[in-house]
This record gives sequence, structure tokens and C-alpha cells, in this order.
Amino acid sequence: MDCPQTPWPSNKEYLQALYKKATERRIPLSGSLVMTHRCNLNCVHCYLNSEETRLLPHSEMTTKQIISIVDMVTEAGCLYLLITGGEALLRKDFSSIYRHAKQNGLLVSVFTNGTLIKDDIVRLFAEFPPYDVEISLYGATASTYEKITQVTGSYEKCLAGIQQLLENNINVKLKTILMTLNRHEFSAMENMAKNFGVKFRFDAAIFPRLNGDKGPLSFRVHPKEAIEKEMRGENTLRKWKEYLRRFEGTSMSNALYQCGAGITSFCIDPYGNLQPCLMSTACEYNLLDGDFLTGWHEVIPHIRERKAGNTYACNTCAFWMLCGHCPAFFELENGAEDIPSDYLCDMGRYRYQTISETTLNEVEIEG
Repeated sequence: MDCPQTPWPSNKEYLQALYKKATERRIPLSGSLVMTHRCNLNCVHCYLNSEETRLLPHSEMTTKQIISIVDMVTEAGCLYLLITGGEALLRKDFSSIYRHAKQNGLLVSVFTNGTLIKDDIVRLFAEFPPYDVEISLYGATASTYEKITQVTGSYEKCLAGIQQLLENNINVKLKTILMTLNRHEFSAMENMAKNFGVKFRFDAAIFPRLNGDKGPLSFRVHPKEAIEKEMRGENTLRKWKEYLRRFEGTSMSNALYQCGAGITSFCIDPYGNLQPCLMSTACEYNLLDGDFLTGWHEVIPHIRERKAGNTYACNTCAFWMLCGHCPAFFELENGAEDIPSDYLCDMGRYRYQTISETTLNEVEIEG
């Protein structure tokens, strides 16, 4: 007689059900821990690239404080934790904090520039494997890469770090910021990732620095070029078409923030401030003076109460689900959460155009 069993759902079904339940109950399922704003590189486009954030560790949390916060978010229901910076590996206590997060049972991702990968970090990752390690690759040649990072020798260190991780079977992914300085090497960077046998992604949405400096915007490529490169990705067009089918014809709610910030996700900066996301400081609660659940339940929800006015252009836009709509991004660029970024608007428009034209061509072929 066969033993009756309840079949496990597929990964996709399980994750959809998990996210749905987390959304309904406002469980902080995923969080970002910004270990430091300091970095050993000096990238021309970086939103943190200023003397006060790049060089001064004066007010950063201590090891004990960070570990306490990791315990708090774990108890609150966090499952996915991103450790990032600045450059997180600049922290001398990185290994202790990372190990503690893993021993808490968290799925931990690490964002790094890869230049500080050493034997001790490789051994740590081999003993406690990360969910993934995402490394920023800014060019396919030293001249292009170092024109962006402004640090001689950083290209070779980045490649050495990638190679060392791969040789030890660490799950590595590569990414880049597409900009005027490296657009000519985009295909070469794609090929590098292919040769390494790792996934590759890019983003073209450069935004101003957190101190108000709009200098990085001068490195943006035209939105049409960014979308053309995006749609070359394997299965990218199909996924966008499926996404559009789900949401086309629906309108935005009156809530200003439409994402998961403050519902299932959060961010903690190097000074202990709990925020809805990396970009938004609209609602902030310092965890060094309180506990995570108090901030999560009493302060962070206020971001969901922020309403879009009747004149908010995104309310009547046909492309709102395709642009990367982000009020925090808008505020950095235009000084107000309800003044959309023309750059993101154009991205949505070109994305919609590409999807629509491709669908039309397919209909003609099938006919």
C-alpha cells in the first residue's frame, strides 16, 4: 500500500504563495544591510561619491550593534538579506557579521566590486555559501574600467576576485551600469560573463548623488539605446510581454509608492537607520534607540500613507508599469516625489513601443 503524501508545490508556486502571505501580513521578508558608505574605488557615477560618505567611518555601527540588528530582523521574519555598501568588504568585521547572518539561517547575498576578495573571504564563502555574490564590472578593458573607478590597478583586482570565487564554486553574478563611458564595451562585458559561465545584468538608470549633486546624470545613455540593449537579453522580451499582459489596462492606486518598500522589504543604513528602501528617507527610525518591530510597525508604514495628488502625471500614464516608477528616484532628480523623471518616462515609452511592435510583427507572421 502506497503511503499517501501531499505533493510539494513547485518553487514558483511556493514563492508566489509565500510573497502573497508576506504582503498580506506585512512581513519584512527581505532587507538590505548597508555596512558602510565608504569605498576603495571612486566611481564617477556613484550616488555615494562624496568625501563625507566615502572616507569617514566616524558614525558607523559597531560589530555588536549590527549583530543585534541582524538578530532583530531574523526574529521579525526576514528571510533574504543583502549585504552591501559602499564596499562592504572594507569593514574589518565583515566576516563576523556575515557568518552570524548565515548561522541565523538567512539567505545572504553580497554586492561587492570584487577588488578586495582575498583567501580569507573565499574560505568564509566556501564554509558558509552565499545565496550569490554580485560583482560590478564597469568595463571589458582596464582603460575603460579605470576611467570609471578612477583607481589604477582596480580592473585586474576585480578580475582576480571573480576568478578566485569561481575556482571555489561560489555563485557569482556580474552586473554593470551602462553609461556613456562603457557603452562601447557592453557586448564585450556580456561575452566576459558568458565565458565565465555566469549571469549578467545591467542598469542604465543613473541617478543623482544623495548629497544633491547631479553630476552623474551626464553619463546617462539615451533611453532608446538602453532599451535596445535590454531587449537583446535571452527571454527578456517574453518576460516583459507577460508582465504587460498582467497589468495592461490597470491604473495606479492613489498611493505614491507602488513597490514593496515598507511592505515586505526594508533597508538599514550604516548608522542604524531603518528605511523603507535604499533611496527613500521619507520615513526613518533609528534602531540604535529602539527595536526593529517598533520601527517597522509604527514608523515605516507611513510611507504607504503618502498619496499621489490629482495632478500626478503617473496616475494617467499608460506606461507606468514599464518605466521603473520610483518616487524616491524622482525626489533625488527633481526635488519632489511627485515630479516624474523624464528619463524613466522615456524608458517606459520605448519599452512599450518595443513590446508592441514585436507583438504586431508576430501576429503578421502567424497570419
